[in-house]
Amino acid sequence: MTEGISGSTATPPKSTPQIPVIVTSSSDQPRPSQPSSVSGSQRAVQNQGNEQFSATPELSTPTSVTSSSPLITPATNNPVVAENKQPGTDQWQFELRGLIEQADISSQIKGYTSATSINKGESIDFHISVFPNQNYSLEVYRMGWYNGKGARLMHKAGPLPGTQQPKCPIDPITGLTECNWAVSYHLPIPQDWTSGIYEVLLINQNNYASYMVFVVRDDTRVADLIYQQSITAYQAYNDYPDNMGKSLYDTSLGANTLAKTPRAVKVSFDRPYSGSGLSEFIMWDVYYVRWLERMGYDVVYSTGLDTHLNGQRLLNYKGIFIAGHDEYWSKQMRDAVENARDRGVNLGFFGANDAYWQVRFEPSSSGVPNRIMVCYKDIKFDPIQDETATVRFRDPPVNRPEQTLQGIQYGIWSEQIYTPYIVKNSQHWIYEGSGLKDGDSIPGIVGYEIDYFMPEYGQAAARSNTWAFLSSSPFVSHEKVTANATTSIFQAPSGAWVFSTGTLGWAWALDNFGKHTVANNGIQKATQNILDKFISNTR
Repeated sequence: MTEGISGSTATPPKSTPQIPVIVTSSSDQPRPSQPSSVSGSQRAVQNQGNEQFSATPELSTPTSVTSSSPLITPATNNPVVAENKQPGTDQWQFELRGLIEQADISSQIKGYTSATSINKGESIDFHISVFPNQNYSLEVYRMGWYNGKGARLMHKAGPLPGTQQPKCPIDPITGLTECNWAVSYHLPIPQDWTSGIYEVLLINQNNYASYMVFVVRDDTRVADLIYQQSITAYQAYNDYPDNMGKSLYDTSLGANTLAKTPRAVKVSFDRPYSGSGLSEFIMWDVYYVRWLERMGYDVVYSTGLDTHLNGQRLLNYKGIFIAGHDEYWSKQMRDAVENARDRGVNLGFFGANDAYWQVRFEPSSSGVPNRIMVCYKDIKFDPIQDETATVRFRDPPVNRPEQTLQGIQYGIWSEQIYTPYIVKNSQHWIYEGSGLKDGDSIPGIVGYEIDYFMPEYGQAAARSNTWAFLSSSPFVSHEKVTANATTSIFQAPSGAWVFSTGTLGWAWALDNFGKHTVANNGIQKATQNILDKFISNTR
């Protein structure tokens, strides 16, 4: 059976910032997932900012701040508000229905989409494999707030005949895994669907389940904010089949590639995401989406690939909301975001480790553009050694440190350790009405990767007296290196504000969902102040 729901049918001036205090005892090392192709000399350069300082952070005695009672009033009228008045459901969460998460080693049911995003009125194909052959059903949900339910059911179909698709071949040289499965289901997207992040829940008749994810854009509507989903990082970390395939990291399995380790240097969007299929959406995006839509912000959704393909579109918005772990950018993405900033568009980096690796895109083996992402991570392996070389943005020959865009840049990480956020400069307008004061300690939101300012890499051009560091949060890496995670803000010469959280865990302070229950009203109010400034900024 195929059922459409709600209309769907199936078939610069420089001012010197106060330097964050850094305490260190050793040089930085790559994450377990960060390839060892980053040389020792590169790592030393990466950590020079740590080695220049050895002082204790000047902070007042921390006061723990944990309240999450609302201090904020949602908007009342825009398409997001109207959408979230529709009936919601929590049944997108398969564990609430007694469904079983499929195992990649068995691949009871897996799938991927033909595009990472599509515009309203376009169509998308689903490529689905079911083992053993049996019927399955699918349900399409739009993710949002919906009175706390988190989603709205937009479309469902089934039972549908499911078959096992061929094994996905791996290129022995590059490590590229490209599935090229046949189309299983074709879905036209109705014009009345609201832009958003959509999930597809796949369920076989034995109650095994997994997800697919895609974005519905609205290219004709000018909203206040545009949300950039970090699908390039989703794919970079994708080791489908879970923990057995090849990602861009040395934790990959199998034979060595041209990188002299098991990691791939090319990854394909023509394959499922490992595990549940949600990738980093469930880690970061879900918290931002729930909060933004609860607050009623006028926002449309896109992906990093959309920024790569149509960067001029960013000029239609007052602010760009760069969410989560947006580590992998192309030159075109960086150019587009810088151009938007220079034209007065405000930038919010709501995560950490953003725009760290430069990538390129190539067509699939079947000729579909931009379905393969390339990142050699070492200049000696990359056949292209010009300004598009796939190395860290801060390294030659690219030489575009992240902090010249964002204000701060990635420093260190520590797996599964989240430390308190320590407030600094609480008199800043960002903290107005938050109740936070200098030295307040907000637990559990600093990590697992952090950013801070590294003076040897230069700084972003800024209007005088607009630089501010808003936190100084001690953090110890997996290599026992200590640094202070730093939240930063400045106003570019164009008048655009540029804000960076400096921590991945900021998302968890916005909403209590799942296993993360550290939502904090002070951080929520600060986030509201930032976005309201973006929207009202007259430059």
